Amino acid sequence: MSDTSKIIVTGATSGLGREIALQLAARGDSVLACGRRAERLAELEDLKGITGLSLDLSSKTEIDNFCTKFDSLSGVILNAGITFVDRFDAGDVATDMSLIQTNVAANVQLIRGLLPALKKDQGRILIVASVGGLTPLPYQAVYAGTKAFMVNFGLSLREELKSDSVSVSVFAPGGIKTEMTDIPVMKTLENDLAPVADVARAAIKAYDKMPALHVPGGQNKLITLAAKVFPRHVIAAQAERIYRKAREDKA
Repeated sequence: MSDTSKIIVTGATSGLGREIALQLAARGDSVLACGRRAERLAELEDLKGITGLSLDLSSKTEIDNFCTKFDSLSGVILNAGITFVDRFDAGDVATDMSLIQTNVAANVQLIRGLLPALKKDQGRILIVASVGGLTPLPYQAVYAGTKAFMVNFGLSLREELKSDSVSVSVFAPGGIKTEMTDIPVMKTLENDLAPVADVARAAIKAYDKMPALHVPGGQNKLITLAAKVFPRHVIAAQAERIYRKAREDKA
C-alpha cells in the first residue's frame, strides 16, 4: 500500500485494533484510529502516521456524524467488537443489545455511511468476524450470532460491490490474547489464544490481498473444516464440553 493510503480502524484503542493501527502506521499508511477512550487515542496520536478519532459505536447519531467527515477513503477495517462469556441465562437483554449494536448494527451503519467515500477511491472493507461466526460457540451464543451475521453480510456485500470496484473481505480469527479474553474463564484456555501481533499481521495481509474469507492459523482452519464435515450440533456439543470444563477449572 502507498503512504497516501487513508485507512479507518475501529476499536483501535486496545487489542487487535491497536496492533493493526500500529503495524499499518509503521509501514507508512495513514491510519485513522477510532475509539471511545480519549487518553488511549492521545497515546496513539503521538505516533507518526496515526490520527485519533473519537467514535462511540453505541450512538447512531455519532456514527452518522462521523461518516460525513470523509469525501474519499482508501479503506476501513471494522475491528471493534465485544463479547459476553457465560451461560445465556446469566446475561440480560441490555448486554445482548449492546453486543448486537457494537458487533452488527454499528458496522452496517458505518459501511452504509462510508460507502460513497469508499466508492470514490475504489476502497476496501475488511470485516473482522471470528471463527465463532463459522461454528457454534456455546457460552458466547449472542457473540457467535453477531459474528455469523457479519460473515454472511460481508460475503454477500462483496459480490454486490464488485461493480463499484469496492473490495470486501471477511477476516475470521480464533481466540486472541487481548484485554477482551483476559477474564477468569479463559485462563485455562490461554495456551490456545494467538499472540495479537501475529493476528494483526494476518489481518493486514488479508486487507492487502482481499480474499473472500480468510481464517488465520492451522488450528482455526481445522475447526472451520470440521464444521463443514460434521453436523453443527456435534461441533456445538464438543465446544460446550471444552468451555464447561474451563468454567469448572476456573471455579
